[in-house]
Amino acid sequence: MKLRRLGLALAVGAVALAVALIGAAFLVAAAYLWLASVLPRDAAAAILGAALVVVALLLLLLALRRRRREPLAPEEVVFAALRLVAGSVQSAPEKALIAALIAGVLSEWFGERKEKSGRD
Repeated sequence: MKLRRLGLALAVGAVALAVALIGAAFLVAAAYLWLASVLPRDAAAAILGAALVVVALLLLLLALRRRRREPLAPEEVVFAALRLVAGSVQSAPEKALIAALIAGVLSEWFGERKEKSGRD
């Protein structure tokens, strides 16, 4: 059952990625058509191509920069989360109370669903 859900999630994710890429392609086409209405076609293509290369290089630099960071130890993640929660509670205690209430309801709801699925 878990494998089937994973396969379905991967399929839906792949379809979503394909739709997003098609949407991005239409946005690039629209940008080209707009630029071609203002500039000569060859200049519009060159400008759009250069802009896409710059975006790709920036994304590549961002990916390389993230890869160099060393992962945090589990206790560092816990302490960072506790600092974040403490800061949130101090700045807006009423929002923290609402968030805790929602988290409790969700955990109860997911816990019941897990128990029911375990019985089947």
